[in-house]
Amino acid sequence: MLLQIDQILTPEECDAIAEAVSPEALWRDGKETAKGEARTVKENRQADAGAPAVKGALSKIEAALSTHPVFQAAAQPASIARMAINRYGEGMSYGDHVDAPYINGVRTDLSFTVFLNGPEDYEGGDLVIDNAGHEDAIRGAKGSMVLYPSRSLHRVEPVTAGARLACIGWVKSRIRSAEDRALLFELEAALADLKQARAPLSVYNRLMNIRNNLLRRFGE
Repeated sequence: MLLQIDQILTPEECDAIAEAVSPEALWRDGKETAKGEARTVKENRQADAGAPAVKGALSKIEAALSTHPVFQAAAQPASIARMAINRYGEGMSYGDHVDAPYINGVRTDLSFTVFLNGPEDYEGGDLVIDNAGHEDAIRGAKGSMVLYPSRSLHRVEPVTAGARLACIGWVKSRIRSAEDRALLFELEAALADLKQARAPLSVYNRLMNIRNNLLRRFGE
């Protein structure tokens, strides 16, 4: 399931993160974190994850993810394997690749990109994801996210003007099956609709019980 989620971060939060990581001394060659064939197609810059300013920025993004209801419902996160902030300047790109199955010893079920600036700030730089044989090209609004299976072939098209700033990350889900996650996500959406419609509590609770039992059945 490929899902675009609005307003993971506010524009003001994005601007604050961009300002915090703006010093050029914080940036490294993105090839340093690529392995195998990915090194040959990766051309970007990555913020030094050990720098206090970058650690603080990543902590803010992780905190936002931990409280965002749509991300939580869609990803069912058990843990985040790793997060990083990257930047694509003019001429930079990342060719077709598939993410590693394990990062820092953690299985990667889902990958995500949180866009820290908007498409009006750069040209090119589309995130292109193979979705069951169809390619989806995504240029997310500032503060939005795209969440997709880590097994998907994907790339970042060359940036032709400006600079593209984003946070990327990898999630281990407590629901290993993508089909089961999709089913539970639809159920969560139905529960939210029932709550919004002020459905009788008895109906809501019956569906909530089904959801909880499915979590027990599907979860690791």
